[in-house]
Amino acid sequence: MRVCLISPGHLSTNPRLVKEAQALSASGYNVSVICGRYLPWGWEQDRALIDPRWNVSHVPFGPAEAPRLTYLAQTIKRRVATSLVRAGIGAGSIVNTAHGSVVPALQRAASAVPADLYIAHYVAALPAAARAAKKHGADYAFDAEDFHLGDAAETPDNVLERRLIRDIEQRYLPGAAYLTAASPMIADAYVEAYAVSRPEVVLNVFPRRNAPPAPTARGTAQPAPSLYWFSQTIGSGRGLETAIEAIARATTAPHLYLRGTPTEGYVGALRALAGRHGVNDRLHILAPEVPSEMERIGAQYDLGYSGETGFSRNNSLALGNKLFSYLLGGVPILGSDIPAHRALAPELGDAMTLFPIGNAAALAAALDRYLLDPGRLAAARARAWRLGQERFCWDVEQQRLLEVVEGAHSGASPKAA
Repeated sequence: MRVCLISPGHLSTNPRLVKEAQALSASGYNVSVICGRYLPWGWEQDRALIDPRWNVSHVPFGPAEAPRLTYLAQTIKRRVATSLVRAGIGAGSIVNTAHGSVVPALQRAASAVPADLYIAHYVAALPAAARAAKKHGADYAFDAEDFHLGDAAETPDNVLERRLIRDIEQRYLPGAAYLTAASPMIADAYVEAYAVSRPEVVLNVFPRRNAPPAPTARGTAQPAPSLYWFSQTIGSGRGLETAIEAIARATTAPHLYLRGTPTEGYVGALRALAGRHGVNDRLHILAPEVPSEMERIGAQYDLGYSGETGFSRNNSLALGNKLFSYLLGGVPILGSDIPAHRALAPELGDAMTLFPIGNAAALAAALDRYLLDPGRLAAARARAWRLGQERFCWDVEQQRLLEVVEGAHSGASPKAA
């Protein structure tokens, strides 16, 4: 069976697609991958992730990677399409282009690759998967890593973006052979929004081989003690201000380590906040690292932080990659009490402690409960590592994906309603 995975993003910014491609190729599928190329560092990291068993095509867009004339044409087409949508002209191809300048190029690239199943990652890939499937008499599917309709906050500034997403998903999801989702609450949200069959939940977990060989009693990062957070970008809406206030309040005087690419001006604002709280020397900004090393790197820190603020519906429903990266590394989680975290926490026990969103005093108290009690910290780290080994790892979770793909191949997987 020939499977083509499609994403507007880099392989290095979409570990979920990489894991999917690896699982499918290891199970004997003929795998092609079509992905965007718009960041120089992303392209460099992509090269290290490409499996020789895959056929990989990169679609350049944006000012950094697309040829100048290509970028100019992409920009003009999107601006024209956006103006037409605002004027009430909403044909499918116009809406697709208004949603993303890369969409037409993804459609052309996908249509050039014969396959039996096209799997779209992110909304921009859906039109490409559907068009290619129609051309080649194949099926297409959609993986919802997020609840995309709820990605942006429900403000007037985001009305057009939400309209475009709804139009595309509403048009293509009913024809999908199957849907998958990265959290139970995201799956439920898709059912509510589009009356489709409930997506199969495939969690954003990572392979056991990425884990350290055994749990450790505490982290090794210096200066210590340590609270760790990572993401593709260091920016607003992630509760990082709360973490700074908490390390200032905590008796144990922990250091805060943030890994990612800073958004313009944001780290300066964080440092100013840290300075006002007298903890600027305990705020450390770290460069991005190779995705396959994140779990072993994370194990160097005492505790992992996930302070999502619930600024959007998706932010409240998603289970971020970092949660499962922390577990696999044997790092207990301090998480804000968004609905998705509340649903997960009982299964994790002392490997996850919740605090009210934005409550720095509660976070500081949680930090001290672990860091003042070496026995509790060691036990929580051991539990996190075991959970990563036994339940929250790709070695277990990929079986769900393979079953649903095989169901589509055999015709047993139900179409969305």
